[in-house]
Amino acid sequence: MFASLALSERTIKYSSLVIGILVMALSGSLFSFASFGTDLKARFGFTSSNLNLLAAIGDTSMYVGFLIVGPIYDHYGERATMITASVLTFLGYGGMYIAYAKAWGGLGFLMVLYCLAGVASTAGYLAALAANMANFPATTSGTVSGILLAFFGLSATLFSQIKTHLFSGEGEVPDPTSSLKGTKATQQFLLFLTVITTAIYLIAAVFMVKIKKPAVKSLDSGSSSVITVNETNEKTTGTNPAQALSRSTTYTPSMVNGREGWNHSTTTLDKESGIERTGTRHLPGDTILSETAPASTEPVITSTAPGKTWVNPYLTSIDMKPRAILCESTFWFFVIAQVSQQGFSYINNVDSIVHAILDPNDPSTVTRSVSLTGLHVSLISIGNCLGRLASGVISDWVINHYRISRSVFFFGSEILILIPLAIMGFTTGMVSMPALVVSSCLIGATYGATGALFASMTRDFFGNKYYGTACGLVMVLNGFNPIIANQVYGIFYDRAAKKMPAAEAGADSDNHMTCLGHDCYNSSFRIATLLQVVCVVFAGLLFWAHMRKGRKLMQATMA
Repeated sequence: MFASLALSERTIKYSSLVIGILVMALSGSLFSFASFGTDLKARFGFTSSNLNLLAAIGDTSMYVGFLIVGPIYDHYGERATMITASVLTFLGYGGMYIAYAKAWGGLGFLMVLYCLAGVASTAGYLAALAANMANFPATTSGTVSGILLAFFGLSATLFSQIKTHLFSGEGEVPDPTSSLKGTKATQQFLLFLTVITTAIYLIAAVFMVKIKKPAVKSLDSGSSSVITVNETNEKTTGTNPAQALSRSTTYTPSMVNGREGWNHSTTTLDKESGIERTGTRHLPGDTILSETAPASTEPVITSTAPGKTWVNPYLTSIDMKPRAILCESTFWFFVIAQVSQQGFSYINNVDSIVHAILDPNDPSTVTRSVSLTGLHVSLISIGNCLGRLASGVISDWVINHYRISRSVFFFGSEILILIPLAIMGFTTGMVSMPALVVSSCLIGATYGATGALFASMTRDFFGNKYYGTACGLVMVLNGFNPIIANQVYGIFYDRAAKKMPAAEAGADSDNHMTCLGHDCYNSSFRIATLLQVVCVVFAGLLFWAHMRKGRKLMQATMA
């Protein structure tokens, strides 16, 4: 009976993971905007700035959307969140399909619709991520988030390829009786986006399940967060009596004179040798003493040698309420590091960088610029995917074997982002193609790594119970990052473009390279490098603060 029950739970867990992967692959659909943006511009008569604003609104809504869908997930669960995603994506992409087909509305109307699609993507992203991370132990949270977010990172490539091969519009004959510009293929692509995302989100609402766990009654209802270290005093074979000791300790995060610490109250901690164990185990950090907090069976005792056991403070469950999160130094270090990260400066402008470094006198420049832009977008996308997978798996291994905070990889990734920014900002003369390839690979891998680490670090820092809200609090300000990055780059690019000679008479203005040379990008990347230094400093403070808190917890357990 118990075997069949365990098999059933295992089946549910892995089937939910597979569905979560499908949801993630669709939730990055906004990243394919470039594949149909040109037709939107043609049909509605938008300027380039109008189009950039529409794209930025979609990106920003994905981050700000966490504040909307986070509480929905925390209070109503994954099913309600996925239903919300399906309704919003139907209204968003469905509305854009109708607006494009009839050329209804204008920029403001499309901004509202695209914003709905962005919030829908966030709802699908959060439900798939949070539900599946809750189904697996904390020791594998990096791997689970890495797998899921790898497919999220591949969304742009997936939808761009679908648009290119199935809805390209090549050979389409314009209707002579219609004054509408833009291809019908884009209209069909918007309908495809509406149907596929709505359908998969509804399927996920039914079949993607967060496995319920028994509740543990609160022993300290007044505290916002509680860590209980609780292991039964079982018989050991060790010869040293000190190997089996029992005492009562509970640790709750507190603020004293502006400093974070750990308060002591009463419950049970029993520590023993890990050589031989029998019976039911209750591991340190398994339970959160809150009335609705789930009991956990996650192993947070790790070992690198036989007979050696310890409490791993960086995997201990800590379910923090939103108000308590705002009082944590780790939260503010995390937020500032996210906001000041400068990967967007490169990702959003790689096409204009490629244009700037090509020889304008080469007749194949226009064709080469298209193919090279595609190459670098692919390098960024593949690097993004591999960075998410690698950071998740490796960080799980390190945190389990060496008791080092996962944030060390976040810190390292932010340092590596400095390399391509420095290449672009401080290289004398034009950046070479090999240097640009290295930059694209590093930006893609590090941006992907920080994205995957964000998901697991949020769980490590703030727990599962209010995971959705915690994600929203951390990410909401990051929604302004793409806008800031684009504005800084655009100001210096336009300034350099004004110094360029005008296009020759009869030249195609759409294909004319308005800005050529290293002056088009190096000043903006020098500023990006300085802002990234701020990010590195706060990522380092985040690592230091989390390690310090873990050491305090360990000292408290050994006192």
